[in-house]
Amino acid sequence: MTRLQSASPATARRLLEGLTPEQARAVTHAAGPLMVVAGPGSGKTTVIARRIGYLIAVRGVDPRSLLVITFTKAAADELKARAAGTAGPAAARAFFGTFHGLAYRMLRHAQGGGPLRILLEDQQFQLIRNLMRTMGLNTDDEAVQEVLADLSRLRAEPEPPAGFRPRSLRPAEFDGLLRRYAEAKAEQGLLDFDDLLHEALALLRGRPELLEGYRRRFGHILVDEFQDTNPVQFALVRLLAEPGRNLCVVGDDDQAIYGWRGATPEFLLSFGDLYPGAAQVILAVNHRCPAPVVEAANRLVAHNVRRLGKVMRPVRRSGPPVRLLTPADTVEEAEVIARLVREAGAPLSHWAVIYRTNQQAHVLAEVLSREGIPYRTLGGLPNLYRRWPVQDVLAYLRAAAGDRMALLPVLNRPNRYLARAVAEEAARIAGATDGDLLAAIGRTGLLRTWQLRPVEELEDHLRALGRMTAPEAIAYVRSVIGYDDYLQEYAARAGGRPDELLGLLAEVQRTAPRLLLPAYLGHVAAFSAQADRKAPEGQAVTLVTCHRAKGLEFPRVVVAGAVDRLLPHRSNPDVEEERRLMYVAVTRAREELWISAPRSYEGRECRPSPFVAELLGTAAFRAAEAGTAD
Repeated sequence: MTRLQSASPATARRLLEGLTPEQARAVTHAAGPLMVVAGPGSGKTTVIARRIGYLIAVRGVDPRSLLVITFTKAAADELKARAAGTAGPAAARAFFGTFHGLAYRMLRHAQGGGPLRILLEDQQFQLIRNLMRTMGLNTDDEAVQEVLADLSRLRAEPEPPAGFRPRSLRPAEFDGLLRRYAEAKAEQGLLDFDDLLHEALALLRGRPELLEGYRRRFGHILVDEFQDTNPVQFALVRLLAEPGRNLCVVGDDDQAIYGWRGATPEFLLSFGDLYPGAAQVILAVNHRCPAPVVEAANRLVAHNVRRLGKVMRPVRRSGPPVRLLTPADTVEEAEVIARLVREAGAPLSHWAVIYRTNQQAHVLAEVLSREGIPYRTLGGLPNLYRRWPVQDVLAYLRAAAGDRMALLPVLNRPNRYLARAVAEEAARIAGATDGDLLAAIGRTGLLRTWQLRPVEELEDHLRALGRMTAPEAIAYVRSVIGYDDYLQEYAARAGGRPDELLGLLAEVQRTAPRLLLPAYLGHVAAFSAQADRKAPEGQAVTLVTCHRAKGLEFPRVVVAGAVDRLLPHRSNPDVEEERRLMYVAVTRAREELWISAPRSYEGRECRPSPFVAELLGTAAFRAAEAGTAD
């Protein structure tokens, strides 16, 4: 490892200027393993950038021997820019990138510099969806995302885990999909992001001379967001860090929130055991949040057992109390939030609404649009109108509004015992004539008189629907036509969760404006077009999930949907990770924080999340529930 000439004492003083003693210790650590536990708002990025600058400018480390890894390209670019600001242009010669970027370079170098064919995330999503469609599986966005999460958990381990149980599909279905996915990648010569990591690990293990070359090159390794590493990523780091062990890891066990993709905080929690004698620095001063928010966050996360046990200390000793909202339902929740935004008079960009699942953004977006309040959704606006149960209900509404061909996918939802041959022949006749699918069924000549009764009843239903407003029509399809019963039967047959499917329809029904069907269908089309547009720049309220909020901060934050079975989410058995999600959400607030716990969700009564009482303290929570506190 090449060493450059070290800088003057004045440079060293400049790099340490304004740092706390703990931050200075992290920056000046010379050699050997170092664990920096950096709580929210503790100046983590500043410490990393200054440490890079200190190693280059003061310790004389050649920047080309620095390997700096973080989890997104944007974060890597920010660190690179910040490091250049402290150490000058020389810092740009260090490697700043993601695990996947590092793996890509290793593999490309090993095969002589030729490009690799990478399956990007959106391409992977579409490939999995197409394969699921050929297998006759549910292919709406949520179903595909659940399969991708299972794939991530499976591939997070260096070796296939024994007894892996998918959460998205039955084991036989998942195994079949996995085989088809591997075959499709092999046929096209594609590598997905998990493949990159596995191939790079295999390369280093199988080519000792390459491994030795990388060890000589990278004399200092720094890993940001270390709590989010998975076993494959840590295996790569551990291989590269030997024998010098100049490994600096920075993370926060209380912000480990990616267990669904195989990440684990265990490597951070056990770092001292993995590297005996490692230095440890705790950054526990919060420069971001007012005291009431920091104290609430401390109370909350103290209920986790598996943690290092740091207690954050606020720089700002005062601030407004954390306030609890208890609206009647999600529509009123969104209306209350809209009213808060309007009455505050603060810039819209100062507001963020943070929630557990993408689905929750739908109601918020509907109400904010109605109130004329601009918003942006980080990661795109989820569109409930594209979920298949909602599409089915909309098919009935479109048919009632005049598009009878829209009935084709729902002729047997619920079952009307119409064979596929009948539906196909009717569609052919209707396409060649007036487009009236129901009338064409009678002209197929394939049904007896008694078999036409369900078709005649459906005609009566459509006439009734045509006179209704959208909320009335949706309720009618669900209860009178019997679509809810169909969903219950489907879930029992497919092994799904009927409450989630019914909850989708309840949410759409509750947010539907009281418009006649043609106007309502126009509203649906306009909303879908909005969902496809890029988020507006400038003044807009930010709508964002707990996961995507990590690393961000806003003056005013509302945590929406703080109810049991949503946060913590019913699908995640790891309650401690769910508590960490809540911790991440509340520590985004720079000035004010509201927690909203609707009294009903998806049409069902619900209780506040247990995390609310943990945040506020039992006495304050009871007072707030009783209406004696804001």
